[in-house]
Amino acid sequence: MKYANTSRTLSFLAHLLIVLAFGALGLYFGAFVVPEYFGTDPKYFAEFLFDGAYLLYLELAVVGLSFAVISGYGLFHAVKGLMNPRDDEPVVKALTTLIVEGWAAAIFFLLQAVLFFDLTGSNGADSNLVFVIIMSLLIAIILLIATNIPMVKLYDGKDQKPLLRGFIGGAMVFTCAIALEAGLSLLVNATNSSLNVWKQSEINLLLLTVTLANLAAFVLLLLAWLNNFKKGNKLPGFMAGGAVIAVGIGLIIYGVLTIVWRDNGIHLNYALESGKNYVFGAKWGYGFPIMNLVVGAVTCALGGYIMIAGSKAELAKRA
Repeated sequence: MKYANTSRTLSFLAHLLIVLAFGALGLYFGAFVVPEYFGTDPKYFAEFLFDGAYLLYLELAVVGLSFAVISGYGLFHAVKGLMNPRDDEPVVKALTTLIVEGWAAAIFFLLQAVLFFDLTGSNGADSNLVFVIIMSLLIAIILLIATNIPMVKLYDGKDQKPLLRGFIGGAMVFTCAIALEAGLSLLVNATNSSLNVWKQSEINLLLLTVTLANLAAFVLLLLAWLNNFKKGNKLPGFMAGGAVIAVGIGLIIYGVLTIVWRDNGIHLNYALESGKNYVFGAKWGYGFPIMNLVVGAVTCALGGYIMIAGSKAELAKRA
């Protein structure tokens, strides 16, 4: 027995708090706010919260649902670790889940700095974009450092496959949540007769892009997660790399469409009241769509690197 009762109890409490807090967040935004956003009354469930963009609501829904699901898995193993004090395997799985969540949180704040800065910043005279970007980068760095220290202690000199499988599983949950929420918004928008038909079709295509890109990534990640990680098996690496490329292509397409339709005010941002109905208009300039292209290109390159690196690693093992 390597892990004392203190580690087991803290792991249990951490996962329990995450499940409760993020579960409530994901349930509210994921079941009510995001699906209703392109309905007849977009602000019905968010009227007394804050005036936010669709993508901000989507972020909160995805983060809430994903962290609740991932920590639910960790909570299950944390309970197993408490019930069997002599078995360290469930404790390692529970702690690995916390590491995955730490990396996910760091990536979230990194994206806030390089892509989604418009969601919490403004471009007016009182612009706070610089503050948002710097603080998001700082938080991302702190989270990476805080996560890597226990990760090194847990896996230094040991088999890395459980950690790799945990990362793939975490990414799988996030892409599934994005595809689900964007798909729900697409279905609601397609049946909303109060919108201008032309703009409705544009929103549908943007939502379809987000849904299909993340659905393709989810399927590839699921296949990678289910595949065994035995020596010489290159499929998990190829599938994970393909999933990253699918997300990158989705970002590029989304950015191009947003630039093309900039004059029509389609940015999936704010629901603006117009008489008895709502219209959806852009509130900012070209920063977001251009960064979609940049981040999408970098993501595609990362996916290609993952596929090549995985292949070379397996060839080295065979030699």
